[in-house]
Amino acid sequence: KISNFIRKLSKRPIVTAFTATATETVRKDILNSLELQNPKVFVTGFDRENLSFSVIKGEDKEKFIFGYLENNIGKVGIIYTSTRKEAESLYNKINKKGYKVGVYHAGLNDEERKKTQEDFSFDNIEIIVATNAFGMGIDKSNVRFVIHHNIPKNMEAYYQEAGRAGRDGEESECILLFSPNDIRLQKYFIDESFLSPERKNNEYNKLRAMVDYC
Repeated sequence: KISNFIRKLSKRPIVTAFTATATETVRKDILNSLELQNPKVFVTGFDRENLSFSVIKGEDKEKFIFGYLENNIGKVGIIYTSTRKEAESLYNKINKKGYKVGVYHAGLNDEERKKTQEDFSFDNIEIIVATNAFGMGIDKSNVRFVIHHNIPKNMEAYYQEAGRAGRDGEESECILLFSPNDIRLQKYFIDESFLSPERKNNEYNKLRAMVDYC
C-alpha cells in the first residue's frame, strides 16, 4: 500500500525505512515492498557487551524464577510468557509473594495496559509479567533482567525482547528457560495461523533456528 501511494504522487519523495532487528531476508522484503531505488543500506552490529545471555534447561521454571527474584530483590525486570493464561497465573503467584509486579497482555483493556505500562515506567512496579504484546515503544533504561518463561517464535523476537535489558549500559541478564513443550506450543501457533503454506514453512525454519540456539 505504501508503494502504491508513493507512485501516485507527482514527485517521488525521499523514502527511508528503519527497524531495530531484521534478518537479511526481511531487509530484502522491505526494499522490495517499498520499491526503494538504489537504496543505501546501513546495518549496525547486534553485540551489546553489557548483556549476558544464558539458556537454562531441565529446571522447574517457577522454582527458578522465584529463586532468582529472591536473589535479586529490588531489581527491575521483565518476564515473558507465551500465553495470556501463563502470564496471569505467574503474575498472581509473584504478587502473592509481595513483589511489586504487574501483568500485561492483549486480553486486558486499553486503560489497564496503559496503567501497567505507566506504573512500570515510573518505577511504581519493578516486575512485569507479559506476553509479546508488551514491548512496542518501551524504552526503560534500568531493566536489569529479562527472563523468557518460554522460547519465543524466532531469534529476531528473542533478541528484540531480551534487548530491553540494560539500555543504560549497565550489566544485565537475559535468561531463557527452555522446555520441549515450548516447541510444541510454538508449532501449534504456526499451524493455527492463517499464513500461506510458504510463510508457514518459513516460520518453521525460524523456529528451528531458535531451538538450535537453545
